[in-house]
Amino acid sequence: MKKLVVILTFFLIFINSSVFAAEKVVKKDIKVLASDGFAITATFEYPNIKSKKEYSTVILLHSLGYNSAWWGSLPQKFLDKGYAVLLIDLRGHGNSVYNSKLSRVSWKSLTNKAFSKYPDDVISVINYVKNENPKKVFFNNYAIVGADIGASTAIIASSKIQPKPKTIVLLSPVINAKRLYTPVKLADLGRVDVFSISGTNDLESQDTQDYLSKFAQGEFTTYVSSSQSTGMLMLKNDIELPSLISEWIFQYLK
Repeated sequence: MKKLVVILTFFLIFINSSVFAAEKVVKKDIKVLASDGFAITATFEYPNIKSKKEYSTVILLHSLGYNSAWWGSLPQKFLDKGYAVLLIDLRGHGNSVYNSKLSRVSWKSLTNKAFSKYPDDVISVINYVKNENPKKVFFNNYAIVGADIGASTAIIASSKIQPKPKTIVLLSPVINAKRLYTPVKLADLGRVDVFSISGTNDLESQDTQDYLSKFAQGEFTTYVSSSQSTGMLMLKNDIELPSLISEWIFQYLK
């Protein structure tokens, strides 16, 4: 009898996922001018479900030196469940490389002052999506996934906005990446649960997880991946991670 229940459960999960996977996905390319005129680009996607007015949303913030194209299969896992996905290219990365003078600027030449604007850039994109989609609600029920500098950005941006995310997933967290100091900001989040992942050989991130856990007001759960990589590259080398991350978030965005 137990075996039958398990089979039926997996069947229902498959049917539920397939329904949303069959829906047409709306994809919007976004460009937002930051307060200093720097152009921040993003991609916003969600299944076009006519009867649905409110979507749970997952924001993805990539690693230093990479861009939103490196998330692999992770965005599709959320789309298949009927969630919206916001992928932001942080300034100096991907298509977010033009300043107010229309000159190309790489992350390699950014100053710490420029990196400090990352959290506000993310908030500007979120506010843009809200304003451009007044008939649908996307950020009442949301989560953020961030990798290394994206993880730092996720923590600091979340400390500044309301409502808070339901949960944050950190890949290879850093205490003070480009002077984006995270411990106090993590405490400011209040009771937001955090899932933090580090690679097998990434002892620095493992130490960071132990340190950050002392500041967390919510649950701070850690996981050591079998991958020997760091940041979003762990998703390439540990095929279990996309499912692990998505299942964690599904618990919070029901």
